[in-house]
Amino acid sequence: MISAKTLSKETIMLKLFSILMAALLAVSTAPAHASDFPSKPVKIVVAFGPGSGSDILARLLVQYLQPELNTPIVVENKPGALGQIATLSVAQAPNDGYALGMGSSSTHSTATFLTKNLPYDPIKDFKAVGSMNRYTFVLLVNADAPYTTPEELVEHMKKKGKGFYGFGNASGRVGAAHFRKLTGIEATEVPYKSSPEAMTDLAAGRFDYMFNSWESARSFVESGRLRAIGVMADERSPVLPDMPAVGESYPGFDFVNWGGLLAPAETPDDVIQKLNTALQTALNNPELKKRMIELGIEVRPSSPEELATIVKEQQQAWGAAIRGADIPLE
Repeated sequence: MISAKTLSKETIMLKLFSILMAALLAVSTAPAHASDFPSKPVKIVVAFGPGSGSDILARLLVQYLQPELNTPIVVENKPGALGQIATLSVAQAPNDGYALGMGSSSTHSTATFLTKNLPYDPIKDFKAVGSMNRYTFVLLVNADAPYTTPEELVEHMKKKGKGFYGFGNASGRVGAAHFRKLTGIEATEVPYKSSPEAMTDLAAGRFDYMFNSWESARSFVESGRLRAIGVMADERSPVLPDMPAVGESYPGFDFVNWGGLLAPAETPDDVIQKLNTALQTALNNPELKKRMIELGIEVRPSSPEELATIVKEQQQAWGAAIRGADIPLE
């Protein structure tokens, strides 16, 4: 027969065990803080496929960011839906700083205006870590095309009557559509899952032109498969000073193609600050800066607050360009 005293002891032990388990569970699910961050590998999610501008930059950055954080960093490509798949996965990740997204104009400036039911809020669902760069986008044509300037392309397209443009990211889509509207040419869009796929078809002569980041397009141009005939801006890029800006001939063609790291919205501020410190240190490494410039990437480190402002301002700027180019929501 179990005595009341024994039952009392068992009850007490059971209560103590329950309290202990609750405490352990609370510790295991508590948000990360800078004092113990990072204690495991960090993941950087890239919204576009291997060979894209974001992918090239992420893999280069990791080489210098990893020593600063003193932990392994894994780059994970999740292409599709013009960056929405990857971006949503970051928004839904735990708020602990171990899942970061390569944010850009494509994922955070244009998405709201190109998609009817965007599955994430580019502003509310993310917390800025820091700006990294400005992408230099260029106007690309087939290397054997009979035109070598934006004006010659427009003249050819008008004589042709109707043509096609391709894209593998939202920034490229907006640039190509805005170019069509600004110049008065007739062209139908051809979407691709990634920019390398689009450039491969452009090299094969399957459409007339596209815009893409220089670091992604560079190998196609230098191998003689494509020709870059203009910069997607109102003025020349410091990265490609000898290449004319499209805006020199067609005023009003100015876009800021930014890039930065973003975390889920509720990531603790001290973790964000630790990530930003490591990011800025890496970006100010002379060797990394030199390699980025050689790739055609303009280095632009910033504070979390500065990147948050860029995201908000550029969303409005790109929205105006999209409305002006009559690009329909999908």
